[in-house]
Amino acid sequence: MTLAIVAALAGGAVAFALGNWQLRRAAEKVAIEQTWDAARNAAPVEVRGAPELAAVAAQLPRRVRVRGWFEYEHTIWLDNRPLDGRAGFLVVTPLRVDGAEARILVNRGWAPRDPVQRTHLPPIGRPEGLVEIEGIAVQGVPRVLQFTDADVGPIRQNVDVDESRNELGASIAGFVLQQTSPLDDSLDRRWIPPATGVDRHRGYAFQWFALAALFGVITMGLLWRAISGRRTGEGGA
Repeated sequence: MTLAIVAALAGGAVAFALGNWQLRRAAEKVAIEQTWDAARNAAPVEVRGAPELAAVAAQLPRRVRVRGWFEYEHTIWLDNRPLDGRAGFLVVTPLRVDGAEARILVNRGWAPRDPVQRTHLPPIGRPEGLVEIEGIAVQGVPRVLQFTDADVGPIRQNVDVDESRNELGASIAGFVLQQTSPLDDSLDRRWIPPATGVDRHRGYAFQWFALAALFGVITMGLLWRAISGRRTGEGGA
């Protein structure tokens, strides 16, 4: 009986600890959501050179405004990025920052893929000259499953800031700018905030606390049986 009581107490303690851990995870995810909301609603940081680029990279996400020239010859088309049930690409183009010898990888938006000819690149606008754009500076573009290490050519699965730095032979900002401002390029920029799963963590916490409560009931039942058995034994004596 003693062993069963100890096991029930241990199970309840573990379940209670796991419930608290899930609540802490939920609180962390809430903080992430609040950070994203603050970034979207904040005044944009004006990027004019290396100091601003470093400051933005050190505190992501940040809303940014920057002027520069798109280098369309280095555009990357990220495949397997569906939207509204349609296959398509995310279009990432380096922007040469006005007043700085640095580039920013700009996630310009989504374009549909040709349903017949997979490698056919859709026609999109290419605004020439100096442009001014706004967006949210993020750590990178969400990655998809990639079966090979080699990823070259205009159509790719993923893009990496460090690899782009080596490929372009130029200074690249340590973030990707997710463009939000309009531009005459026919790209879709309906960005979805990263899913944090707060409700899922809270649901798991409820399940663990319910299990802890069940272990508590079992422990009380075992204790009651132990006490009742002892009293019965003493009464018989």
